[in-house]
Amino acid sequence: CAAMALSSFGDLGKAAKDIFTKHFKTSFCNFNYKSKTENDVDVHIECSGRDFQAAGDVTFKPADGISVKTKIDNAMKLTSDVEISEKIKGVKHNIVCSIDKAGEKNLKLKSSLKQDHVNADLEVDFASKFPQTVGSFVVGDKGYMAGAQLSVDTNGFEIKKYVYSLGYIGKGFQLHGFLTNHRDIEIKLFQSHTDVDCGFNIGYDGVAKTTSFGAAVMYKPNKDAFLKARVNERGVLALAYGIKVVPGALLTVSAETDTTAYSKAAEYGMCLEIEN
Repeated sequence: CAAMALSSFGDLGKAAKDIFTKHFKTSFCNFNYKSKTENDVDVHIECSGRDFQAAGDVTFKPADGISVKTKIDNAMKLTSDVEISEKIKGVKHNIVCSIDKAGEKNLKLKSSLKQDHVNADLEVDFASKFPQTVGSFVVGDKGYMAGAQLSVDTNGFEIKKYVYSLGYIGKGFQLHGFLTNHRDIEIKLFQSHTDVDCGFNIGYDGVAKTTSFGAAVMYKPNKDAFLKARVNERGVLALAYGIKVVPGALLTVSAETDTTAYSKAAEYGMCLEIEN
């Protein structure tokens, strides 16, 4: 049988997640710029009108298999990510260092392994003298997959969080289920057909004993435009319309309103994304 490309545990259900979150902006003005220079340097600038947030990063490759990404945001937090990959096939290592304007430093070490039927990663966060460790793996074949994630506080080696997942990916169809701490349940469904994509999200909170539900759809009349809508169990409705104004530039306008509280004003947003 043909080998399947497995996602990392954090990317399981990403197609369903994206249809719920991507392009829905409720701050007035947003800007996203991506560019790659001739000498293989990536530049990314992102701004948001909500709380006037902004961030920019530059990625360059000083040698084969090595990349360096440097990011700074409006809070003057500087982050550097050094990635070493493909020295051993399917193995990648990251060293992430950050420092904020108060002088507080942080270090993270990440390692990942990606082969035909397994995707595993390990992250150690040295935010304190007792590192936080998160390990996860995904195994699968013929569209079926299973995975688990474990978060451990090395101060007493206390398990903070554990998640199990089962899933299936077929042609135009994805289904993923998650069980967290033997208590909370989440199911993500994504289906694609010609020019329409649909997503569903069902959840159960084992502490509050409540359920959640959401549905989202994206209609693509042509390659240069799309219309998205989503609604949840609380009656919050969001709409987004995107159009490529010129090649490489996407303009999106969106709105969100609570259909159960007519006295509450709707929120609107706009985003310009440029990529070249």
